[in-house]
Amino acid sequence: MSMPFKQRLKFYGFGFALGLVILISILNKKGCAGLNERKAQELALQVWKISDAQRCKLNCIGLTTDTLFMKAVRDCYVNYDKSEIHADPCGTYVLEGGKGAVATFTLLVADCQNTSELQDIVTSRACDCK
Repeated sequence: MSMPFKQRLKFYGFGFALGLVILISILNKKGCAGLNERKAQELALQVWKISDAQRCKLNCIGLTTDTLFMKAVRDCYVNYDKSEIHADPCGTYVLEGGKGAVATFTLLVADCQNTSELQDIVTSRACDCK
């Protein structure tokens, strides 16, 4: 017994539509982030070590709270050309302030296993920090 073409087409269409719904629901939960976005999000979720001098520079560029700083880190662009990701013991990343940021800045970050250390901040604003 063979099914008519129209019935086979209906079964195929139903299976295709069901598969599409499942695929869309999976992708909506995970999202599709690029390498740059994933690294910025990973850095934002780690514990940060920030010295008093670096904290002063952050205040100077308008990142006065940890919440604003973490949002800025998530919005940063990771410049892999300037970064040394395989350096021992911790890789160093150059994060450049994203478009529409409060100020233009570049962060030099040492990324260790579960902690990130803010090593330097380069900004166009003149800050009186020591």
